[in-house]
Amino acid sequence: MSPLSIKRALIERVALAVVVLLAGGCSWLGMDRQPVDGERYASAVTNRYARALGFMDAGDDTRAQQALETFGETYPDYAGAQVNLGIIYGRNGRPDAAEAAFARAVTVCTQCAPAYNHLGISQRRSGQFGAAEQSYLRALEADPEYALAYYNLGILYDLYLGRPELALRYYEDYVAHEAANADLEEVHRWIIDLQRRVGQPDRAARVGGTP
Repeated sequence: MSPLSIKRALIERVALAVVVLLAGGCSWLGMDRQPVDGERYASAVTNRYARALGFMDAGDDTRAQQALETFGETYPDYAGAQVNLGIIYGRNGRPDAAEAAFARAVTVCTQCAPAYNHLGISQRRSGQFGAAEQSYLRALEADPEYALAYYNLGILYDLYLGRPELALRYYEDYVAHEAANADLEEVHRWIIDLQRRVGQPDRAARVGGTP
């Protein structure tokens, strides 16, 4: 497999890994307001949403989609439901619906880095490279520690926009913010290759935010 093919395969593997993250730690994106009916209301909403995510985790996209669409109609202010719907639409061959769902998510939650990141991925896949760049940058504005936005900016500048200096910068930022991940060894190789392409001497990539 060529280096370019390896890189493209890794792009999709990292994108798929985000499903687990969103279904676990970031599923309540956009829950900014206190429920009006107190703890009982919050528990009912949580259980209903968790049920939908359970279908998604089990790979039952049909039931997950139905549950999330119904949930989103009832609770339109929960960006997490829209992000996960977008993921389901995207992996089932509905890119336009996926992008629309991600766009709704960032409208609901303007400070949700994962929502902007997924919107950027959708835009990049449809050839909207300038829009994807802005979405990734918005993700970093929302959360400067969100490693995947650095990664995706590096990919965008490296493979799609032909800007190796910026690609190198964002790959290094990704490594600095992602201390433990199975793909880091491969990204280190990309960094070394880009250093040579842009005429920089080989150096150790930044780790843990240190120069």
